[in-house]
Amino acid sequence: MRKLLQTISIAMLVLTVLFPVLYLADAMGESAMKGAMLAVTVVWFAVTPLWMGKEDRAVVAGDSAEG
Repeated sequence: MRKLLQTISIAMLVLTVLFPVLYLADAMGESAMKGAMLAVTVVWFAVTPLWMGKEDRAVVAGDSAEG
């Protein structure tokens, strides 16, 4: 689940950069770009706190077994 949430977060960051580039290339209108960036930002802020700051349990269990 954590990897899925990380993938979604990264995809939203990529889209945050992609939409203004499409606007500058005249492939997208200004209002469409603003709406898309708002949606991407909301999704990023909703998804990122679900995984950020939480360690993977398998890694933590592996570290404590080695020590």
